[in-house]
Amino acid sequence: MKTLTVKANDANQRIDKFLQKTYGNLPPSVMYKGIRTKNIKLNGKRCQIADRLREGDVVTLYLKDEFLEETPRAYD
Repeated sequence: MKTLTVKANDANQRIDKFLQKTYGNLPPSVMYKGIRTKNIKLNGKRCQIADRLREGDVVTLYLKDEFLEETPRAYD
């Protein structure tokens, strides 16, 4: 299980776009299935793919750890 709190920079984007940006190792098929089967929740409740995030929202992921490795930010 992994819990994320949405910050101001990530507010007002769709949950699927936020997850794709945060977890590069997460295949889209696993993400969409997780949303449909309630393995990905927004504020402890079921969410939809097109739900918009607000600052302070809590996203909870009940997925395998191999998908939940955050992609490192590369800087020059």
